[in-house]
Amino acid sequence: MIITHVCRHWRQITLECSSLWTFIDCLSAPWVPIMLERSKEAALVVIYSAPSVPEYWPLAQLLSQLPRIKVLELCTFSVVVDRILDCLSSQLAPLLQIFEYRVLWSHDSRISIRPISDTIFQGRTPLLRSVELEECAFILTSRAFGGLQTLNLGQINPSPHLTLSQLLSALRCMPDLELLTLRLPSRISEDTELFDQILLTRLGRIGLDGAIRTAVSLFSHLVLPAHARIALYLIEIESPQSFSDLFSAIHKDPDGSFPIIRSLRVISRDTFCVQFSMSSANIRDSDIPLSFQFEYACNPAIIFDMCRMVPHSKIQNLSISTSLDLLQNFWHAGFAHLPELESIYLNRTSIAGFILALMTVGVSIAYPLLRTLELVRIDIGCDRPSGDCQNASRRWSWHTKTQIDGLQECNVQLLERVIVDVDWDH
Repeated sequence: MIITHVCRHWRQITLECSSLWTFIDCLSAPWVPIMLERSKEAALVVIYSAPSVPEYWPLAQLLSQLPRIKVLELCTFSVVVDRILDCLSSQLAPLLQIFEYRVLWSHDSRISIRPISDTIFQGRTPLLRSVELEECAFILTSRAFGGLQTLNLGQINPSPHLTLSQLLSALRCMPDLELLTLRLPSRISEDTELFDQILLTRLGRIGLDGAIRTAVSLFSHLVLPAHARIALYLIEIESPQSFSDLFSAIHKDPDGSFPIIRSLRVISRDTFCVQFSMSSANIRDSDIPLSFQFEYACNPAIIFDMCRMVPHSKIQNLSISTSLDLLQNFWHAGFAHLPELESIYLNRTSIAGFILALMTVGVSIAYPLLRTLELVRIDIGCDRPSGDCQNASRRWSWHTKTQIDGLQECNVQLLERVIVDVDWDH
């Protein structure tokens, strides 16, 4: 619009350049026909967010141009969903590449909408590669979704339309998927229909938010390539056995080419985030084939139970950042389950339990292969003298390097009780 007011010459050029008028983003109703006229026959990018009150007719006018829309991002109220689906089902979408639809639900329990189904786009979207649906009811077995490379489904509220069989049926029709993200309600109907294994040979990453039993049921039917990265946000963790069932579902073939796990990173704020990595050095996101986020307040040592269940586990590097007070029993579990550990990194956490575990009489040498211990912004947490300090110092190999940042003088005095040589830079 600024260009059109420079001079008559620029205005004429601008009005004749159709590509300048193809990006239609949250326009007021009077501007919609103007943009459609000036864009002529050029492919459109349409982004529509629901106004403060339902405004249907401008969107209907935009969707009448469906055959020339290449990107369609919608956010509407639930009361107009059925009318939107009528528009989307009335024409082909031969240029559509990206489709996103988010529904804002009203509090009126009487409102019921039909699911997105086979009729959408009349089943013809040869260029469609990315679909994101949030709070929509969906049954995605249409040919329109057969060429998808990215699928992002989010549904927090339970839907009477969605069952595990329907979700699996949809994935079976999408052999080219590379990125799959699912946010499912805690309760999803796990109907008893039998399925063969669904092979997703191109999948590079899968993310799932939902109940752990849903994850077990889903992965038991999927066959993923060895390089696929798995990120799960899990709820309703009943016991460590739940993770055993999950790992068995993910890793069905014990002789398969699953990557060797060499590092474990734990980040805890409101939830645990447990990441397994193939690298024995500093963990990079590209090296994380398995990542779990979950709430399990009963016993933090569940992370060591998980280590026993991970296939091809040879953990040499442990990194923990948490405000939780990790007690002595937690570290005793670590001694038992991580015998090949070579490096420990602790950040912003109390190490009182760690020191007490080392000082326990009768425990065999903890972490016999440990070479590096790095403590950053840690809390000593234990200031009582103990006659067993010498026992703790004997458990450190002479070649272990320990680096601690942010210590006060009183902390250094405590460390000197259990570590022979402390070099402090004040």
